[in-house]
Amino acid sequence: MNTTTNFLRFASICGFLTVITTLGIHAFFPDPPADFEQRVLMYKDPMYLLNRWWVIGHCLLVVIAMWGIALVQFRKAAGFTGLGFLFFSVFALAEISRQMLVLFYLNGLRIQYVAAESTALKESLRMSIDQFGLTGNSIFGLFVLAFGLGNLCYGLSLFPEKGFGKWLSWLLILWSAGSFLALGNEFWQHAGINTFISNYNLVFQPVVRGIAAWWLWKQANLWSNK
Repeated sequence: MNTTTNFLRFASICGFLTVITTLGIHAFFPDPPADFEQRVLMYKDPMYLLNRWWVIGHCLLVVIAMWGIALVQFRKAAGFTGLGFLFFSVFALAEISRQMLVLFYLNGLRIQYVAAESTALKESLRMSIDQFGLTGNSIFGLFVLAFGLGNLCYGLSLFPEKGFGKWLSWLLILWSAGSFLALGNEFWQHAGINTFISNYNLVFQPVVRGIAAWWLWKQANLWSNK
């Protein structure tokens, strides 16, 4: 068994793990409280901190799984595959950066706010904390856009395939459409679309991740027979 086959199986396992991390992100961790004073104290909430590191781990697993798919598809559709992995890299960098900013910058501001004795300083820190949401939303927009483009490119790279590969191609293209819809609704704020996206994140995403991981495992088996 060659090293490429071993890596493809490792990447496939990472893909299966993203099913679990996706479900954790969308179903396990609670939403942050609405009250500002309660949100300020989240810097010492173990569940909140675990959520941040969980998302970072999820992004790393996605990149590994997507690189595994890239290794298979480069020889078939180098253009779309290379472009797709570039977008997935941007997606991971954007989201990991956002989480690191929360862990080290936003939580730092929260600690300063709790420790501050001056009313003027508290108000200044509160404004900075509130304004961080705009920065986070901007990075989140880049994350969603890059992820949607990554799925679109991978879907197009698989489009000439037959059978399993063709089905995966359509699923990835549909996934990209869902990502673009979610990005658009950041501006539209349509309640019905929000509900649809929440269900889509909870059901469609983990199902497609599992299917993609299974496809990659089958490709590893084909490589082992070469």
